[in-house]
Amino acid sequence: MRQWRRGFSSGKWRRRVTRMPEQESHLRQPEMLRYWVWLLSVFGAGSTLVFRILRQCFSAQDACERIRAGEFALPAPIRKNAASVTLEQADSIVYFCRQHSIALLPVNEPVYPAVLSEIDTPPVLLTAKGNLGLLGNPFSFAVVGTRRPSPYTERVVTQIVGGVCRKGGFTVVSGFAKGVDALAHRTALDCGANTIAVLGCGVNVNYPHENMQLRERMLAEGKGLFLSEYLPGTEPFPANFPRRNRILSGLSYVTAVMEAGARSGALVTAQCAGDQGRQVCCVPPADIFDARYAGGAGLLRDGAAPLMDAQDLLGVFYQNREHCINTMDNEMRPAQMHLFADSSGLASRINVALLAQSGGTQAELVGSVVRSRQREIAAAAQTAQPAVETEMPASAVKSAASAVLPDSETGIRIVEYLRANGETYADDIAAALDLDLSELLAELTVLELDGFAESLFGKHYRAL
Repeated sequence: MRQWRRGFSSGKWRRRVTRMPEQESHLRQPEMLRYWVWLLSVFGAGSTLVFRILRQCFSAQDACERIRAGEFALPAPIRKNAASVTLEQADSIVYFCRQHSIALLPVNEPVYPAVLSEIDTPPVLLTAKGNLGLLGNPFSFAVVGTRRPSPYTERVVTQIVGGVCRKGGFTVVSGFAKGVDALAHRTALDCGANTIAVLGCGVNVNYPHENMQLRERMLAEGKGLFLSEYLPGTEPFPANFPRRNRILSGLSYVTAVMEAGARSGALVTAQCAGDQGRQVCCVPPADIFDARYAGGAGLLRDGAAPLMDAQDLLGVFYQNREHCINTMDNEMRPAQMHLFADSSGLASRINVALLAQSGGTQAELVGSVVRSRQREIAAAAQTAQPAVETEMPASAVKSAASAVLPDSETGIRIVEYLRANGETYADDIAAALDLDLSELLAELTVLELDGFAESLFGKHYRAL
């Protein structure tokens, strides 16, 4: 994790930027929004330079005044923008937003989604229209895919997204495009769930036109939110969409790819999710020889988790947010009850691919595997435990511990960290253990070969 990002995630960066008490929130001080609008107008969407400037200032107003005074060495296009964009123009945008119920959320605003603030380059300012309460939901997942889905994919989206949403409490995040995106939003609403649309244009721009009824429904039912880092009136230029994809994945703990060709934009979102240390799932192709599924096949080959049904998606949430998720045991298949309820480590030793299969003899086979493994663990525990409870010698404790740890001291530290923290992004491991990334990756390779660790999609690792 980069040094500045560490400070940002812990909240130090926000205090450094604002240096103002909580009661001076920008939602209560509309006149302060002019400076954030001015910064976005000058630097544009997705700028990293604006954060380097803000780190040296006490507030957006301070940054604006110092930029206008020429205190920073800026690229020529930025200097040109700073000279041409006036605060009066920013005021007119703030006024327009207030008149049309469009919220402006600066990066230091308490309502700004915390999960999005953790990515490398969060939007300096978000524009939003709809239910702002959706931004605080810890259970949000992104659904991405092609604009022209196959009948197979349409059925998959309806069943998987609907299955998760019917559990209650989940928010579906998607890009509001035709095809998979629109179907995901619509399915969420049909199931009574909330949904967020991340746009590559202004939140007041009706794009695509085919989704106008869906837009009206999301706003009318109070279960939808439109979000963008582009100012109102911005047209949907092609270059906007790859840039907005980092927001789509950044708002979500899991990104689910439903269907993607080799050049699909959904792959960009999946890559963003991996780079952000988030989970990536992918629906297996209906036909491995069909080019429409080539992108998804590549993701699976690279380590994305296969998404067979709603329980697979719920399982990812359970692994990362076990203390919050609510699942009904009587709605799960026997194998999945072990996957969700077991805290002894049994589930991690069972073939996950086998658990994903369902129905008939497969279910019986899974039950047989589970029962067999339970007997093995019980027998091993009975053999290992002395008949009379006595204190084990220190040497015995040490030898028992060393039997399940690597040889090198660095390897031991890595394995112990992974066992304590679960699946972790490689950069975060390096930062936590104060290791050089190249040294860490080399050590992780050895740990994989020795069976102590496993690499997952997007530079994630977990202990075995």
